[in-house]
Parts: sequence; structure tokens; C-alpha cells
Amino acid sequence: MEIYNTKLRAEVSDKNQLAQALSRADFSFVYAPLQLLSSDTPCKDKIIAVPNVFLADCEDEILCKLTQLKAMGYERVMAHTVGHIPLIQKAGMKLHGGMRLNVANSLSAEFFADIGFEDIVLSCELTVKRIRGLRCNIPYGIVAYGRLPLMITRRCPINDGKPCNDGSRCGRFLRDRKGEKILALCSNTVELLNPDTLTLSDKISDFETVDFFVLRYTYEENVIKELECFKQGGKPKGKITNGLYYRGVE
Repeated sequence: MEIYNTKLRAEVSDKNQLAQALSRADFSFVYAPLQLLSSDTPCKDKIIAVPNVFLADCEDEILCKLTQLKAMGYERVMAHTVGHIPLIQKAGMKLHGGMRLNVANSLSAEFFADIGFEDIVLSCELTVKRIRGLRCNIPYGIVAYGRLPLMITRRCPINDGKPCNDGSRCGRFLRDRKGEKILALCSNTVELLNPDTLTLSDKISDFETVDFFVLRYTYEENVIKELECFKQGGKPKGKITNGLYYRGVE
């Protein structure tokens, strides 16, 4: 099954990934952290800005940044939680729902449609069967590739619990009880990433009701490899998982 560009989106975590994703017409939209965006960034109409997950001590700062981005020509922002909605609305920007909104049924999907969201990414805990039964008046997608977060925290479990706010990827990791490497993705928060990479490149035909698929890049140096795999419907290699889409929450 060939996947056309209107169905693919990228979520990036560094400037190299952003430049690669924006250079490809295959991606209809690119989700990018606020700190990567500036007046010089090309293809602003293709970018969905991604703010900090936690707003407890930076709400005014985020609103200011969104207002600045709006003045630069950016139009779209991802909402991680309902707390992001008023900030995005105040900045006069378009709402796009992220996976952390935990949209898990038609009722929640319609709620976000009714308050003006352009589209939503469904919860990663939904099964194929439940996704097929979902009804919504706006486009909805799923995360179809990437290392999903096992947890997200303001304090770094690797660096003695100190705040992580340097905007870099430290490259360090933890090991779980099975010896698996748990990578840390650091920005204003710390995400501990699943050691297995989610990929559905050979199973896209099971998701015929889904409007778009998000390829979530964390530590990848080359975004094109997985893009081509999805376009061709290729069978993935390496240590992979299908997530919860086929087995549900145990």
C-alpha cells in the first residue's frame, strides 16, 4: 500500500531533523519545538509549533513566544493538554491536538472538534478496532513511528534530579531491570523513551479510517530512511514494537 504525502507528518526534536523534514514534500506538516523556530525558518505554513508540556512556571513566557511566532507568520500550534488551549487562542493561532490529550473515543474527539481544533492525534493506547469505530468531524491521526515516552518529568533522573533546561540531548540513559537502554530526550523537560521503536510501516492498510500518520523522530540522524519505508509499506527491521494498537492496555 503506497502512502501519499497528505497522510504523513513529521515530529522533530532538533534542527537537523527539522531541516530535513521541511525539505521533503512528503510531509504535509512538521511538528517542531518552539526553541527551534525563528523568523528565518522556511515553510512556516507547514509548521505546527510545539510548546513546553508543563506550563506551571512558564505560562507567560510561552504566551509571549507564541505571540512573537504569530507576528513572524506562524499559524499553527500543538496543544499537549487543555491548559494549552487558552494560550494558543490568546495568541490567535490554530489549534492542533497532540497525543497527550488522550483522545480515546468519539465523544472526546467531538469535544475538541466543537471548540475549534483543526485536527487531533489519537491516544497511543487505542486499539485498531477502537480506532475504526471512532467518529469525528475533523481529521484525526495516530503516531505510527518513533520511540514513545515511558514517562516525562521536570527533574532529570540521570543528573541527580536537577532541572533539565539547556535544550540539548544529553545522550545519557538508564537501564531497566532487563538491561534495556532507556534513552533520555532532554529539553525543558526530560522524556524517558521506550527502548523499542514503534513502527507501523507494514501495517498501514489496517488503519484505513485514519487521516494522517505521525512519524516521531527523537535521536534519528536521518529522517528519510523511515519516510521511504512508510512510503513503500516496507517491513521494518531491528528492535521494534506495534505498541498497544493490537493488544490494548494490559
